[in-house]
Amino acid sequence: MKKLLIGVAVLLVLIAGAVFFLFSNLDSLVKTAIEEAGSKVAGVKVSVASVKISLTEGKGTISGLTVANPKGFKTPNAVSLGAITVGIDTGSVTKNPVIVKEITVTQPQVTYEMGDGGSNIDAIQKNVQAATGGGGSAKSEPAKGAEETKLIIDLLQLTGGQMTLATPLPGGTASAPLPDIKLTGIGRSGGGASAAEVASKVLSAISQAAMKAASNIGVGKVLDSATEAATGASKGGVDAVKGLFGK
Repeated sequence: MKKLLIGVAVLLVLIAGAVFFLFSNLDSLVKTAIEEAGSKVAGVKVSVASVKISLTEGKGTISGLTVANPKGFKTPNAVSLGAITVGIDTGSVTKNPVIVKEITVTQPQVTYEMGDGGSNIDAIQKNVQAATGGGGSAKSEPAKGAEETKLIIDLLQLTGGQMTLATPLPGGTASAPLPDIKLTGIGRSGGGASAAEVASKVLSAISQAAMKAASNIGVGKVLDSATEAATGASKGGVDAVKGLFGK
């Protein structure tokens, strides 16, 4: 009996240690999950500066999330998200799917950079389509024997954003407000969405909003002003960029 009690005590200590490790490393685990899933779907480096999660309060913050540009583009990042706040259903954290009540992103910054073959947003969108097989459902490869944790996100919104149009031409830069993005019920109908599926939906929504903002800027006017400063081969670049917008 004594040996049995000792064995149970040891087991409880191990369980307690495992739980402590999980909770004490939750921030880093979430940070890694975002970076890995985002980078896989976007086809470019996704970075997060910090994550702070409080399961007791059901709240979290994510800071410094950036989506790098594909090769061939000069601006540092395609997307830089401002403060991100997260509200979690604490009763679901030990279940699958995990229910996220709300994710709010304030002041996201999107750079829509034009290149010879299209924009950086177009290139990232193509990467997303390739990762999802073109059907909007990201391919998933959970570890063997492990069940993939899925998410239900009741509300995901991006507000107060700014979009900058950048062309490789003198004077070919302009900015405009980024239309607010509001997504609801992500994963609700399918029993949850993988992290990659969520990343796919968000990047697609950002891409559509950026294209709308670019058209609202008056791309023709921006490029016409750039034409005045361009000569020779540069004018050919202006015509190529105009062609991408049907100008």
